[in-house]
Amino acid sequence: MIDRIWRVLAAMGVVMSVAANAGQVADLYQANVAADSAQWQRDALLQVLVRVTGKADIATEPALASELKQASGYIKQYEAIRHAQGNQMKVLLDATKVNRLLQQNNIGIWGALRPDILVWFVQQDNGNRSFVRRSDDGLNAVMRQAFQQAGLPLISPLYDMDDLLNLSETDVWAGFWQSISKASARYNADVILSVTTDKVVQDNESLYRLSWQRQDDGRTYRDEVTAIDETSLMQRFAAVLAGQLAERYASVMTGQNSAEYVLQVQQLNSLADVVQVQKLLQQVVGISEVTVSRFDLGTVHYRLQSDVSAESLINALRFNPKLRIVLASNNMAESVAAVNAVSVPVLATFEYLRP
Repeated sequence: MIDRIWRVLAAMGVVMSVAANAGQVADLYQANVAADSAQWQRDALLQVLVRVTGKADIATEPALASELKQASGYIKQYEAIRHAQGNQMKVLLDATKVNRLLQQNNIGIWGALRPDILVWFVQQDNGNRSFVRRSDDGLNAVMRQAFQQAGLPLISPLYDMDDLLNLSETDVWAGFWQSISKASARYNADVILSVTTDKVVQDNESLYRLSWQRQDDGRTYRDEVTAIDETSLMQRFAAVLAGQLAERYASVMTGQNSAEYVLQVQQLNSLADVVQVQKLLQQVVGISEVTVSRFDLGTVHYRLQSDVSAESLINALRFNPKLRIVLASNNMAESVAAVNAVSVPVLATFEYLRP
């Protein structure tokens, strides 16, 4: 059986080029902009650039100013859509051209495989604290919209009996992470946020305030934003959070000195499994070629040509729902040194989670 599969793979060449991005975030290179705007093409390109980089201020990059004036060259197709709130243009941009533009300017690209974000949300009103539980609540609605615009995968808790027995509004408000982590375990989220909102007065002006905490590598990070209305508040929240996560997970593609890595993937029991994992790997930003170099008793070695660092590659694959990392170096610097010192060692081992 193994010999037969290996002969089929060899006959196929099992070489795949980069295909269109597909992952947790859909429509990464699609924009929705006002149709009555004289610069809807620029608006569409800018919207996608912000989502793909996580940089809300990407328009201030001097090198991109001229390209924003020539946005039509990045548009693949568009469609006018009628809305009661105003007509819009649904615009699909050329992912290859957008990525090349960012690569040429050494700007990190944040692919479609992104961390699932669990948000515990508490609102304080006149001294009373309560979970923002209803999906049709105005705050939840604008948060979902803002996260979707920023390309942030959102998980909303059930707030059922199990949640409420393990976590209180005070736990979230005060940032009691032992309780928050316990309640969050059932959701298998990559990023956990405790979010609170209230109203404050600044310079005689009433504002909405949103504060949040998250933990990463044993450290607790705290931030807050303010705005005059709920929609602006959530847009600022999503923009700041996207910038923070992109800073860690976005990959800068050099386009020079392409590196070669080998990943080991276990639990592949058929040719269909082998090919499916290849398709998953080719979705990662910066991977230019994927080949099978070894097949042995359900374990496959994939040889990758990559324009991104080993750390960026591992970070991107952590969020693939069908691949679970089982072994990687605790010190990525040592892994990179190993890649340079040895021909091509195994960078990391993953387990394929069959649907």
